[in-house]
Amino acid sequence: MPHYTRSFVGAGLIVAVLALAACSPASDTPSGNASTATVQPGQLVGTWTLEASFDSPEQPYVAFVQDSTWSASDGCNRVQGTWEVTSTGALTTTSGPQTRMACEGAQLPLAVTLADSVRVDGDTLVITGSDGANTTTLVRTTDSTVGPQGLPIGYWVARTTSTSPFLSISADRSFTGSDGCNTISGTWESTEAETITLTMGASTLMACDGVDQWLNQAATGRVRAGVMTMEAADGTVLGQLNSMGR
Repeated sequence: MPHYTRSFVGAGLIVAVLALAACSPASDTPSGNASTATVQPGQLVGTWTLEASFDSPEQPYVAFVQDSTWSASDGCNRVQGTWEVTSTGALTTTSGPQTRMACEGAQLPLAVTLADSVRVDGDTLVITGSDGANTTTLVRTTDSTVGPQGLPIGYWVARTTSTSPFLSISADRSFTGSDGCNTISGTWESTEAETITLTMGASTLMACDGVDQWLNQAATGRVRAGVMTMEAADGTVLGQLNSMGR
């Protein structure tokens, strides 16, 4: 599965960076220099958030996992990827796609994808952007309501083709997608860890020859090891979608 790296540039990126500075609350950063600090990978592992709360579907967060993957949310949209840090704090990341809901949160996914270095001081994490000027200060959290929580928010695809069935699952309990022919949308809820139930809403009604439109019959999605198995209401397995976050 291909990754999306931090190679995008342009006016949109400048606007996004300004938005990050505007929506992240100001805070004092620990003293020290990231280029001279010693950082161990284990220090990053965990869930980090801002001290402020936001009027968004979920609290913005960044979660670094021991297996060198990370996920983050701006409060509405999540993104996943991989990370690597050196002993001097230089951070390298890759990232997958994310949903594009307007959000009253904080652009923490962008902070990670644009990061060049990190510094850890106890339970405080400072992420420094590629220009060395923009910094984001986070605090470690053990709040069970903050972080990935086993919810499959993000993009899920059957195959990496333009006509492949896919779901885009958002933190506000809505989803959109395509069954390979028609667009679909609706709402979802979590019934247990890594399992969601779908309520189908609006759909286009195009007739497409040779397309197996199994996804619009899905009622449940069960996730294991980055694969979501879609089932009909009677439990019949319809097909599988793969996470595009890794």
